[in-house]
Amino acid sequence: MVKKAVFFDRDGVLNELALHDGVPTAPWSVAEFRFTPDAKQAVDIVKQLGYNAFVVTNQPDVNDGKLPIEDLRLMNRMLKNWLGIEEVICAFDRAAKFYKPNNGMIEFLLKKHKINRRDCWMIGDRWKDIVAGRRSHLSTIYIGDVYHSPPEYEHIQPDYIVTGK
Repeated sequence: MVKKAVFFDRDGVLNELALHDGVPTAPWSVAEFRFTPDAKQAVDIVKQLGYNAFVVTNQPDVNDGKLPIEDLRLMNRMLKNWLGIEEVICAFDRAAKFYKPNNGMIEFLLKKHKINRRDCWMIGDRWKDIVAGRRSHLSTIYIGDVYHSPPEYEHIQPDYIVTGK
């Protein structure tokens, strides 16, 4: 059987953003980590349709000293145990090939799990998610009201936009 997958961004897609000095950011502690209202249902639907469910997430706050690695590990376990995510891959270094908009995390999981990229989706709420998905030739879904990207990426657009976040 051909394997297919949905790659979810984490922050703003599966969990709520936290406010730090009035700016929405990734949670910096387990206490701030809350799933979005429809996260469980979304993952359940994906799995019922026969897709593997993965998370690919940039987490530079670990290297920046804002997010303790122990808290991140617990958040990852929550994604797996509560939502049924198969695997969570995190990128910490902004200069690394795994860090979105680079597509290293996606390519790693495609190869590791022998997944057919033609049957895959990337779901995210930032331009970096969409660019990473398109670089891996996946279909993409942007969650948000209006899609924006830096000028050098304006030619890369999501396949679908889901509004009303």
